[in-house]
Amino acid sequence: MRTLGELVPKIVNSIRDFSEFKVFCYVAFQAKNKIREGNLFLFTSCQPDKLVYKREDSKFEIIPKDFDFNRCKERAIGLLDREQQKINNFKDGYYHFKEIGKYPIASFMLHQVIELTYRNLELFLIGKERITHSIRSHHLCLKDIDGGYNGIFDDENDEDINLLQMLENIYRATRYEDNFYVDIEMLIEIESKMKALMAYSKKTIEKVIDRFEEISTSYLKSVNAQLKTEVTKESDEDRLNNVVNRIKESLSIDMAIYLFGQRKRSFSMEGIHTIVDDGDHHYDLLIVGDADIREQVSNLQANLNQSSDTSVLLISFTKDQVQKQLDNNSPFFHQVLQFRETLFCSENFHFYPVFDENIVNNGVQTEGEDKMVWYNREQNAKGFFHGGARIDESEEIGVKVLLYNQAIEQACLGLLEYYLGYKPYQYNLMHLYDLCCSFWSFPNDIFPRSTIEEIDLFNNLVNTVKDIRYKGNTHMDWDEVYRYEARCERFIEECGKLVRGE
Repeated sequence: MRTLGELVPKIVNSIRDFSEFKVFCYVAFQAKNKIREGNLFLFTSCQPDKLVYKREDSKFEIIPKDFDFNRCKERAIGLLDREQQKINNFKDGYYHFKEIGKYPIASFMLHQVIELTYRNLELFLIGKERITHSIRSHHLCLKDIDGGYNGIFDDENDEDINLLQMLENIYRATRYEDNFYVDIEMLIEIESKMKALMAYSKKTIEKVIDRFEEISTSYLKSVNAQLKTEVTKESDEDRLNNVVNRIKESLSIDMAIYLFGQRKRSFSMEGIHTIVDDGDHHYDLLIVGDADIREQVSNLQANLNQSSDTSVLLISFTKDQVQKQLDNNSPFFHQVLQFRETLFCSENFHFYPVFDENIVNNGVQTEGEDKMVWYNREQNAKGFFHGGARIDESEEIGVKVLLYNQAIEQACLGLLEYYLGYKPYQYNLMHLYDLCCSFWSFPNDIFPRSTIEEIDLFNNLVNTVKDIRYKGNTHMDWDEVYRYEARCERFIEECGKLVRGE
């Protein structure tokens, strides 16, 4: 599969003679996910009336029919509020240090206000931020993507050119030089640019939200006009069948599909108004095939999970890989293949697994060895946890959360190996935690993920590794960190109690 890094230069080169057009490229399911998470730029840009080309055999829909406009808007506003809070904190710091005459520190605060405002605008307008501390780079980026952006910094004006250079110096000098100084006149000039940028940012964001409101209102009116008096709810069986059918359509190999877990969350209220919410449905499916299709299955899972009320966890193994697990007396595969429902089997798919008749189906066979496996994982989990807990309120906030991430990963691996003899082929927290949620109830209580806020809280924990690895930092406050600390400690304790039978 080719990456955007390979394709974008070719696309840009192909339209180089059409200077009035600019290309922004996104991976399809990632763009769809960004829209669900509240990216209003992608939502307003990907409306049907703006579609100019779609491959004839493509069934991909970037905005699904069951799209939740209110949730999208809530997430967009929530993200804006969080980013604006950071900006306001730096702005308050600027005015404080300016008032007491500490101009170098005040100038750094001012730089951060401008940088974060630019980054917020980039995320809001194109769904991507430029990873740089250079105000000049952010200025040129915004100038490139928004024709309405002008009047902040004039590239032809010597004074503005000097201000941009001073902002470059401020970021470096306040961090790495001991005797940096900036006078009050320069500070006031940059402050005026900050005010102009923030005013432009507010106006631009309001325009985008207004456009979103127009589209959502128009859509809801058309849907309401088509609603029938009776609404037939999709049954659980139909819902599961739809998932299986989409898997069959997407994977062109002979295979068998097994259901090894499911869970459902619903809500009802009786009073003056009666509210019944059919809730969220989750299915855990094992796919056994002739060939290794894990990459396709991973992409398919991402696509299936775009639905607002149905999610899946898909794991994929070849026949040989499954038989090898059975030969190793894996309780997980013995239980799934012997006692769980087969949802689908291709006509030409022939699989005759050989089972060990002596396997203990409801437990582990070599408890002493497996207890040692759990003990090692538990010690690793506690080591990561205590390492994170000892980091105090400093700039290592991302490292602290990363250690909690790794602690929960180790505990998840310990449970899966001890109880099920199962070693996952994906070693990331999202996959491991979903697996644990499939077999035990307490992980769902610790990170329930039934509201937007809870989903965001868990996703931020999961994404910490990627953020630290590729961005070098993560944007969190200490209130979030302490919530992770409490939940991480509780998760490790609950795992230990489960193993010890308490």
